[in-house]
Amino acid sequence: MTTFWLDRPPLYVHRLAKTDEFKGERFATVDEGDEATVISPETGPKANGPYACITMGPFDLSLVGLMARVSAALAEAKIPVFIISTYRYDHILVPLDRKEEAVRALMKDGFERKG
Repeated sequence: MTTFWLDRPPLYVHRLAKTDEFKGERFATVDEGDEATVISPETGPKANGPYACITMGPFDLSLVGLMARVSAALAEAKIPVFIISTYRYDHILVPLDRKEEAVRALMKDGFERKG
């Protein structure tokens, strides 16, 4: 059974131009050359959020279909997602005010909440 947990503070998504600086705490950064996306517990004037962070893992990179299953369960509940995948973990950001709905949707689909 695949488990998930929520142990992070609310997160915000920041879209930065190449020349913008972000000096706050970072959870994740993706640099796409012409712009960057920064995920942070810090808000700001252009920040999107807040989001709850649902974490799953650790997983092997050869695993197939897990995020498709997660996405389908949350799509059925009409909950938007922003997914960050790393070498071992997947982090699913959902609107903070829909966190409990997301938890119920995942549990209904057979995922188990840890903690």
